[in-house]
Amino acid sequence: MAASPHQKIDHQGPKFRAATPHFFHMIVDKRLRVPKTFLDKYAEHLSDQIHLKLPCGSEWKIKLRRCNGEVWFGKGWPEFSEFYSLKKGNSLLFRYEGNSKFHVLIFDESGTEMDYPIAITLIEETDEEDDSLEYIQTFPKTKHKTGPLLSPLPQEKSRTNPHSSSSSKRVNVEAANEFVSSHPFFKVTLGSYLGMNVPASFRKHFTTMETEIVVRLWVGDGSWPVKLIFHRYNGQLSAGWRAFSKENSLKKGDVCIFELIDTNNVALEVNIFRC
Repeated sequence: MAASPHQKIDHQGPKFRAATPHFFHMIVDKRLRVPKTFLDKYAEHLSDQIHLKLPCGSEWKIKLRRCNGEVWFGKGWPEFSEFYSLKKGNSLLFRYEGNSKFHVLIFDESGTEMDYPIAITLIEETDEEDDSLEYIQTFPKTKHKTGPLLSPLPQEKSRTNPHSSSSSKRVNVEAANEFVSSHPFFKVTLGSYLGMNVPASFRKHFTTMETEIVVRLWVGDGSWPVKLIFHRYNGQLSAGWRAFSKENSLKKGDVCIFELIDTNNVALEVNIFRC
């Protein structure tokens, strides 16, 4: 009931506490700290790993890092941020549902809830999905570039086998971080879902503005056709990505760098760093 001019408002009296409490976070940088006021009430109920669930049904596991009385999102958060293309000005609303589980809504700079990309898992995909590639256009059998990208092909990047040692992994992480190219490229670290999110800003490098296209992914002398679907805020590799992931033994933690080497036929060279 709304307070009338004759009612006394007692700010020191009993207060209502929501059964499903929330906290809000606006993206300023890549880090996320759980508000202290939220921790004062619910810290004892939070384990060292929390679960985030999105309206699209995707679920993510995030490790909590405790430091000097503060709690930060740790392992798993960079992959989450990358997958949903979080940037300064975006905001997130976390609804706590108990047992270290949160329901999360993501909003763009205007305060409008985003269209969520769908996470792809190697387990959930079916063989039938690749049937959608029957209409693929003919691609050249070589990786020689046409169109505006005329510089020589980059040298083959050194790759390790899927069972790299810890020392090799460190070397690969450094190599991925130091990667440079004369071609447009983007870098993705694979998360738990092994899905592949394409930054929305990368779309400007394509000659076509269609929302669904087939791209050709090259690793060495091998190539794979994969469907690329553009959503409002990012792109998603879908049909064909499962086969590419399996045949190249991709796993969580690997870093993939995609170079656009042919703008006309939308061919990308994939540099894989086993991390």
